[in-house]
Amino acid sequence: MTSNGNPNAPDKLDILIDQVGHFTEGLTELRILVQAQAETAQKQLEAIDKQSAAIDKQSAAIEKQGNRFNQIDERLDRMAQTVEHQSHNIERIVSAMEASNRSQSEATNRLAAIVDCLLPPQP
Repeated sequence: MTSNGNPNAPDKLDILIDQVGHFTEGLTELRILVQAQAETAQKQLEAIDKQSAAIDKQSAAIEKQGNRFNQIDERLDRMAQTVEHQSHNIERIVSAMEASNRSQSEATNRLAAIVDCLLPPQP
């Protein structure tokens, strides 16, 4: 069929067909690898989305805890102020009671001295 006088032309055509076949097989393998990588990338993306959602939930929980700690801290500060005020009030009450006791003791001593003066001496 070849009129060009080249007896190796059918061999070259067979080689070319063989090489095209290998090339096609290589492209098919490459397409399969690319699909596998795309599937892996999709799975990784889904995993990342799940992790991101979990991180968002953890962040919200941590923020709530922080707010609770702030509220507790404020309550403790108010309690400390209340205890301090109560301590000052107790100190004033104790001082007033000590002064009252001294005054009562002095009055009792004066009364005892008056009673001693009014009573006749005992033999």
